[in-house]
Amino acid sequence: MVNTKVMFNFIYGGMNNPHRELKSEIEPILKLGMDYIEITVEWPLSWVDSIKKNFRYLIDLAETYNSFYLVHSPWYLEIGHPYQDVRKGALKEAFRVIDIASKLESPYATFHPFTPGWLAALKESAREFNMKGFRELVKYSQDKGVKILIENIDHGAFKSPSDIRYLTDKVPDLYVTLDVGHAFLNGGTSKLKSYLSKLKRKIMHLHVHDNDLSKDLHLPVGAGRIPWKEVAEEIRSIGYRGTVTLEPHVSDLDYLKISRDKISALFEA
Repeated sequence: MVNTKVMFNFIYGGMNNPHRELKSEIEPILKLGMDYIEITVEWPLSWVDSIKKNFRYLIDLAETYNSFYLVHSPWYLEIGHPYQDVRKGALKEAFRVIDIASKLESPYATFHPFTPGWLAALKESAREFNMKGFRELVKYSQDKGVKILIENIDHGAFKSPSDIRYLTDKVPDLYVTLDVGHAFLNGGTSKLKSYLSKLKRKIMHLHVHDNDLSKDLHLPVGAGRIPWKEVAEEIRSIGYRGTVTLEPHVSDLDYLKISRDKISALFEA
């Protein structure tokens, strides 16, 4: 089911809204001509149990559209919690996400650092606990055919490229989902360049959406202040070719298509 061309070209996908019925989300996005769906495996309507319930439908749909799936974990899983039992519980659910990614033949599963304000105040501890959590994820995924990717969230104890680099250095088989919208928060183009220079050999996937450079607004491409021509030049400069998930939070899917068309025109110029 996975199309190997994802390693050689820019391949574009969309992401479902987990607060909407899974079946109502997936096919309309594929009808736009997207190459794949990045499934947000998240409560209440597209968590692991929902996907299991709709598994046959999802497989048949991927075959019909010659598409495939990537997997995106809940952003709030407490995989870096300082209380061992809480961390174990979060990892147990994370392992279920990895299992469903494997069944869907997703080559990647993206996870997020756990960094609430109360923990981020103790930055070194936050990084240490997250390192332990990601080591467990990578270890579990090794025989599942799924690579674990960490997404830059650009807040808390993980505000900078160096913070993400800390985890990829400590967990050698951990790779990166570079969220371009997040990368521009509190740093702009220079911060994006820093991510690319520090992590270019680790970046396996992109998230793309727009904002006003201060808040994580998840706008359609071109609706905010991110200089997308510069972004495209920087992305091409590291030789990136791969999956690009359009992640504007919109109800009107026309904006998803517009975002794809704008980005593809720049990335592939």
